[in-house]
Amino acid sequence: MGVFSRLVLFSEVHGTVLKDGRPVEGAELIQKVVWSDNEKKNPTQQTVTDKSGAFRFPTIERGAGLLRLIPAQPVMSQTIVIRYQGVEYMAWRHSKFSYDPNDELDGRPLKLVCELTRQPDAEGTHYGICKAG
Repeated sequence: MGVFSRLVLFSEVHGTVLKDGRPVEGAELIQKVVWSDNEKKNPTQQTVTDKSGAFRFPTIERGAGLLRLIPAQPVMSQTIVIRYQGVEYMAWRHSKFSYDPNDELDGRPLKLVCELTRQPDAEGTHYGICKAG
């Protein structure tokens, strides 16, 4: 990573929402990353699943500025929440400790399968109903 490269706060996410193994259309997903005490710097994105239950979030990134020159351990708190038929599900909760892309799953792209009937639990370093697909 160069000094002026972009800081990846949350890598691109592709996924599918299922209920009892069937695709869920119209589920609302809210993605948030917290990396600053300034609430305006903590981006939130929203999307809705299509008829095949698929969703996508683009990469959340920021310009590096002087942050690449200051030795510090970055910490980003990532969450994805699913809202469907009046119920809210914790889909993904993860702490990211690097500005590198796809660092959440040790270099693999974030491809998630979210089963609404699953109980949230830990898988590796993340927690929720979504599992790496």
